[in-house]
Amino acid sequence: MFTVEERDQARNRILEMAQADRRLVAGALIGSTATGSDRWSDLDLTFGVADQMDVGDVLADWTARLQHEFQAVHLFDVSSQSTVYRVFLLPGNLQVDLSFTPGLSLAHVDPTLRWCSGTL
Repeated sequence: MFTVEERDQARNRILEMAQADRRLVAGALIGSTATGSDRWSDLDLTFGVADQMDVGDVLADWTARLQHEFQAVHLFDVSSQSTVYRVFLLPGNLQVDLSFTPGLSLAHVDPTLRWCSGTL
């Protein structure tokens, strides 16, 4: 079973990766990750993809990176309108849910989304 420290390290690393990815224009912690997680909470993050970028290409790259860096297993996807939610399972049974939305679509959902700090 994953520890809180392992979850926090994974969250911080994913945020570092996102902030370095110029294809992403916004990002936020969502779900229990944003509202105060407990010992068993998973990670939920959402990202806005630059309009000139293909969400499918970004998903493929992120999947490969998580598989390589975290030994993540891609479980399944859920799509809702222009957003794709990709669910991963990391060692220790840490579930990581990442969603990717074209940037303008994400801005219409919540224009206040900005990069969040890895220290939250």
